Amino acid sequence: MHNSFSEGYKPHLNGDYPIYTQTSLSDKITENAKEKGRREHMSFVGLTFFKDRIIGYGDTKGSCFIDGKLQEDKERGKIPKVFTTKDFIICTYGVNSFKVVGDKTGEIFIENWLEDNIGKVNYPEDLVKRLHEHLLKEENLLALNEQIHFFAGYIEMGQRVLVRASVNKMELSIKREYVIIPLSAYGGNDVYVQYFNKDTIQLMSDEEDIKKNIERAVKKFDKELPYNPVGGDIIVKTWSPQK
Repeated sequence: MHNSFSEGYKPHLNGDYPIYTQTSLSDKITENAKEKGRREHMSFVGLTFFKDRIIGYGDTKGSCFIDGKLQEDKERGKIPKVFTTKDFIICTYGVNSFKVVGDKTGEIFIENWLEDNIGKVNYPEDLVKRLHEHLLKEENLLALNEQIHFFAGYIEMGQRVLVRASVNKMELSIKREYVIIPLSAYGGNDVYVQYFNKDTIQLMSDEEDIKKNIERAVKKFDKELPYNPVGGDIIVKTWSPQK
């Protein structure tokens, strides 16, 4: 049985908002890079909530296996992972492409799909549901343990809302919470998550400092890791509610 909500569903701030989840999805992520069943944790993205604005940030590096070795996907180029509309901000990590077969055989890049569909909804919950319905409708080659993850945020009636969502071949999970105090929500490569867990204040600053702090972490792990799955340009975007 699939949990879903109707198109155009408007979340209410009355405490009755349901949690849409089919199974308890792990917070661990996978990327669309694999070798002999091996799944890699890639990317680093997140949102920082302040009273008057939400700051989104993410790297732009893509990775793939070439001759059995994990390397930067230079053909793909820089992959945007943070998107904004007048209604919300959303960032994505984990699997960033998937193949479909049948009448529309080909590879779908998540950044292209988001850009094509983000303007058709008013709430990020509906955008994630739309992607889930797309995956169900199209015959895709995603493995059951390959997930596309999202953080999203907006402000409604003075309430700051954080959305954590996961989608894969058959499952949809959307969890929504109110943000009372300044908060950072981030995910991606385990090394980066653990690094910022030890000093979260690095992501609780202004836009310029957040960018510098992530760039500093990338330089550090360029030296320490055999292959650094995070890199490229660090994109920082600010979302504020329209007056």
